[in-house]
Amino acid sequence: MAKVMISIPDDLLVELDFEARRQGTSRSGLLQRAARREIGLGTTDRDAILARLKEIASHWEGSVDSAELVRRERLRDETK
Repeated sequence: MAKVMISIPDDLLVELDFEARRQGTSRSGLLQRAARREIGLGTTDRDAILARLKEIASHWEGSVDSAELVRRERLRDETK
């Protein structure tokens, strides 16, 4: 595992340390999770995501007209 040096303003470091203690983790652990979320890696693995999507899709009935869904969404936004 690589070690890096980064610059963080003092007030942000205080907030990071507070949040790390609140979550019961280390500063490194908190920053690693935040970096993963920021670049889209998250903590859920691919197989779990695909299984959840398959479960959701199993409740759909019939075909889906995506163009109609977009039209409805646009109309909804225009009425706000």
